[in-house]
Amino acid sequence: MNLGFCSSEISSGNMQGEKIENTRTEISKSGINEPFLGLIANIILTHCGFIIHWVERHILTSMEHCSYMIPNINLKKLFPCLVILILLPSNSLATSECNESELNFNIIKTIDHQPNSFTQGLEIKDTRLFESTGIYGSSSLRELNMSSGEVIREINFDEDIFSEGISILNDSIVMLTWREKHAKIFDIDTFELIGNYNYTGEGWGLCNNGDNFIMSNGSSKLAIRNIYDFNISSLITVKENNKEISNLNELECVGNLVYANIWKENRIISINITSGIVQNSISLESLSHNQKDADSVLNGIAFSEQDNYFLLTGKNWEKIYFINLTTFNESNISCNDIESDISKFNQITNYLSKNVFLSIISLVAITIFVMPGSWPAFTFLFFRTFIRQHEQLTTSGINTEEEED
Repeated sequence: MNLGFCSSEISSGNMQGEKIENTRTEISKSGINEPFLGLIANIILTHCGFIIHWVERHILTSMEHCSYMIPNINLKKLFPCLVILILLPSNSLATSECNESELNFNIIKTIDHQPNSFTQGLEIKDTRLFESTGIYGSSSLRELNMSSGEVIREINFDEDIFSEGISILNDSIVMLTWREKHAKIFDIDTFELIGNYNYTGEGWGLCNNGDNFIMSNGSSKLAIRNIYDFNISSLITVKENNKEISNLNELECVGNLVYANIWKENRIISINITSGIVQNSISLESLSHNQKDADSVLNGIAFSEQDNYFLLTGKNWEKIYFINLTTFNESNISCNDIESDISKFNQITNYLSKNVFLSIISLVAITIFVMPGSWPAFTFLFFRTFIRQHEQLTTSGINTEEEED
């Protein structure tokens, strides 16, 4: 049995898509602009296919009930599906299996990396590659050959300097220091020291999007800093599945996203710099063979705008990896669209489940005027509503007793 779309031809994915599109067109022509009805129509069109599969197992099994449905879809036939939506348990449909957040990667090629390079920052400027390395007494700033990984030139720092992340802005390189509370500014061509910025706390990772510097300090917060004077304009807390992600390390800005290493984790995350929400996670466990000890962790991200690929490496690794990112989600439907529809669905069900009278009146009206003769379905739906309301009342009573205790 199919509700609203009861046809033997519905098995075709293309046919179903055409029917949905036709229904959307009909809704548009009807001139119904009320937000609530529009919301309902949108939810039904998106999710009715899932509901049909569930209802087929619970209500009507005989194909004779298809006679209750007219092949040509119009607004009136959307309401039976809506009622099923309303009366199903709230946890039976309002879930999403969308997994757009996980990304995979393909290795394009590798180049050699100096095994004594305790990588803290990695940056690309056109076809030039720069790296900062840490450890007191071994800190340096280097330019590398992008074809071979060979060190073209470098400057070494005093034993009281622990180099951290770097970011290229115009013709200068800004390099953080770990606990020295200042950033050094170098001329990109000569490595001449031309200035510095002061800050409080530790410095870990740094990148810029042309408008602001974004800086990490090993916590779950990213500091948005003025590009001219390095003052903090705002702080962003990074969260993944509502959980704060700490130990944010090396950073790379790409558009509105910030890609970040997480210290001692074999993955990279991309962060929406406006909200702080983790958009994607890229597992790099397959590169963990490069880790020879507890300190040789994944660290170092650079993005080539010119060729649209990333460079990755780690502390004391022997290779730098050129990679492309790919998605696991093969669907053309955006996860954001699915989550939005689920949110709307929950709004409708929560509203109607709290209004028993409205639900019952809707059932009676639909049964009498839209689905005459379908009393078995009506009986089931009425029973479902009664059970739901009974469960809500019971739960409410238990909560009241607990509060009194």
